[in-house]
Amino acid sequence: MSAMEPHAETPVEEDFPSDNLPEVHIVSGIKPKEVEAVLAMAAASGRFSSDALMSAEDMAWDSAYGGGGELHAFILAKTGGPAGPVIGFLCFGPIAHWPENYELYGIAVSPEFQRLGIGTALVAEMRRRIGNGRGGRVFLETGDDEPFAGARSFYEANGFDQEHRFHKHFIPMEGGVVYRLNLDADDDPNYQ
Repeated sequence: MSAMEPHAETPVEEDFPSDNLPEVHIVSGIKPKEVEAVLAMAAASGRFSSDALMSAEDMAWDSAYGGGGELHAFILAKTGGPAGPVIGFLCFGPIAHWPENYELYGIAVSPEFQRLGIGTALVAEMRRRIGNGRGGRVFLETGDDEPFAGARSFYEANGFDQEHRFHKHFIPMEGGVVYRLNLDADDDPNYQ
């Protein structure tokens, strides 16, 4: 299976602290009726710049109405089964002209479902889709100021390391920091 191929839903297999939490499903792809919910979630997070929101909107609509040939992919978290409401999303895709490297474009979870392992389940599914163990890296950029402290902690808790070396594809904007996730456990952190 290629990194971008859709697959069947994957129920989240984590213990959640609340007995009232409905079953959460991780599913591939985004439908037109789900785009507005994903965009509202991204905007409500306060962590997407206006440019990032415009990019998210373009990618979401492209994916919702595309024929499956898009290079980027959406992974959604839903409650109450695969047809239930969207409570989280992650979007990622390959970096052009940089084989085996990917970008995590955005991730958000509805506030009432945060800190329950849903974001971690989305990252785990992205890793599985890319092909954990076959090498490669996932890069992302986030803010380096206080409002992004929680995001940085989340990325670090999920295996991302702050990148201290700039790459032609990832030179952070002012006030930004780049993170890298090595997908191969044996990957040399001093890669070329």
